Amino acid sequence: MSLRPLLSAAVLTLSSALAQAGPPLLADGIHRPVRASAQTPTAVLGYSPSHMDRSVDPRQDFYAYANGQWLRQLTIPDAESDIGGFSLLGKHLDTQLQGLAVQASQRSSPRGSPAQQVGDYYRAAMDLTQRNAVGLQALQADLESAARVIGPVELAQLSLRLQASTGNSPLLNWVTMPDLKDSRRVLLTLQLGALSLSKDQYSDPASQKVRELYVDYVTRVHQQLGDAPDVAAAKARTILALETALAAPRLTPLQAYDPAMIYNLMTVDEAQALIPGIDLRAMAAAAKLSLPERLQVKDLAGLRALQQLLAQRPPSEVQTLLRWSVLALNADHLGQPWLQLSQDYQRQRDGLAAPLPLERQVVQALSQQLYHPLSQLYVQQHYSEATRRDITQMVGHIKAEFARRLKTNPWLDAPTRAAALAKLAKVDIQVGYPQRWIDFSRVDIRPDDHLGNQQRLAAFQLQREVDQVGQPATRQRFAEVGHTTPISVNAAYDPQLNGIDITAAISQPPFFTPGADPVVNYCTMGAVLGHELTHGFDSMGRQFDAEGNVRDWWTPRATAEFKKRNQQLVAQFNQIQLLPGLPLDGALTLGENTADLGGLTLAHAALHRTLKGRSLPPVDGLSTDQRCFVAWSQLWIYKAREERIRFLAAVDYHANSAVRGYAPLMNLDAFHRAFATRPGDAMWRQPADRVRVW
Repeated sequence: MSLRPLLSAAVLTLSSALAQAGPPLLADGIHRPVRASAQTPTAVLGYSPSHMDRSVDPRQDFYAYANGQWLRQLTIPDAESDIGGFSLLGKHLDTQLQGLAVQASQRSSPRGSPAQQVGDYYRAAMDLTQRNAVGLQALQADLESAARVIGPVELAQLSLRLQASTGNSPLLNWVTMPDLKDSRRVLLTLQLGALSLSKDQYSDPASQKVRELYVDYVTRVHQQLGDAPDVAAAKARTILALETALAAPRLTPLQAYDPAMIYNLMTVDEAQALIPGIDLRAMAAAAKLSLPERLQVKDLAGLRALQQLLAQRPPSEVQTLLRWSVLALNADHLGQPWLQLSQDYQRQRDGLAAPLPLERQVVQALSQQLYHPLSQLYVQQHYSEATRRDITQMVGHIKAEFARRLKTNPWLDAPTRAAALAKLAKVDIQVGYPQRWIDFSRVDIRPDDHLGNQQRLAAFQLQREVDQVGQPATRQRFAEVGHTTPISVNAAYDPQLNGIDITAAISQPPFFTPGADPVVNYCTMGAVLGHELTHGFDSMGRQFDAEGNVRDWWTPRATAEFKKRNQQLVAQFNQIQLLPGLPLDGALTLGENTADLGGLTLAHAALHRTLKGRSLPPVDGLSTDQRCFVAWSQLWIYKAREERIRFLAAVDYHANSAVRGYAPLMNLDAFHRAFATRPGDAMWRQPADRVRVW
């Protein structure tokens, strides 16, 4: 799990679960989670009229009309929680990346080069015989320290050591982020460690099965360590109780999205007073870090809960939790039985019939760890400069269209309009890959030491954080792991940078097809570009100015008009049921829903402007606008297991993909014209109820 603050990227990312409400479902079972199967989908990835079900009336269920045939063919693989455009492209990407890793592992390359590091990482990770032979030897010192640690200094030193070896201490972590109110300055940030479950899974009645599986997993691990069954079970219950206490007061996903909730600057002494149980100066000294005058503390209530636990729980319980954390954080990089125990738990928790093949697991870990070296190899072999030029040109068209709409927006007043145009003009959009790669060459990657490779990469990332403290803010592009690296299937807007990264990996079907029908490319990739631009002006992005600083540049009148439209959008999405008794959270997903609506609106308008009023002939029986909206809907083809639906509904800022495939359309006048909807149709929305934000 990345420790990078969520605020750093308002992202278009892997979509969430499917909806069972909204327009009536005409084909029973199409949209529901299905029993897993090893069947491999054979349908074309991306827009195709063959995906449609023309027996469905688009005015009644547009999603089934656009996707019905494809949905019938689409079966969730045994080893996956969901399937859709993102995951199908992700599987294709993994195949491309695995090919690169295998090539690199079979040749000799200069020490420290991307090919050497990628190849040796892959060789070590795939060598289960070596991993089995090593066992727990490399963790013994940390396991022993965790079992006896006591006092603020020892806790601080262990916390830093775990961050430096795994990337995530369960206690506290040092990370950096630009000052929300002065983006030129880097803040050293005190961030709580990630927990094993999401916040709601510790208390939500619907997650009782997850908690039981987790306790069983922890019990089995402790039995494997030599504890008697009753002792192991007691430790597991203690660990769950401690993690539950830590989770309860932490920020909710919606609160963590609010700059006002996470901006807490204080002196070192003030921060230390909140957490006397961990010596912050000792933790900094262990990192060879000179503490600045002021620190950023993201989650005050969560920090107080950690202190309460350290102060009130017996040291033996804290030691049990920390010892467990050492194993849990490393289990997926060990040999057997630890790897099997971890994977069995994850498979059962997610409702899977089988784990991912080892090759895909290794490639995905490689993508997270050596993200720029692997990206360099990917760009050299799989990314076309012609594609980069085409998308860059489309960026200009979408951005120009947004400027035109700002100038004519009927609810903006003059001062806010001028500030919005100034901000838009400064949005820096980059495509494909960075101008400057992060240099990993000093990391010692060995072909026979997988756990050691993980530890050295974690230490490298911590050192990169430490090196930024006290320096002017310099933002590395395409470097948010899991979000914006060139091998992430994603695009992202960073409000503190006022910039957008469009990754190389997303520049292929279903998002972009070189030389394809421009109607399709505009209403897929163009809509992605518009989506990210709109993020600069959504409920969170609007709080940042052109320089990336939190500042209110809105007049009270414009703010009121904006919030009125936000409330309408929240109300629309709150009406959607994902599963019986599980509504979509319109407030949590507001920013992404705003971006979907804005992105599709911008792409449709830019498409027509590039056509210069020309009317294209129908293709496959579909007019220009009809193809546009079908292409958009097919971008969000999706099926998911119930476990995935429930998990994402609680934590994901995005609405589920099936909802995204039809809900934004209902607010577009052009959609209603294209399909001649009328009152009484399920897809109809009264003109007065159609939301236009941007």
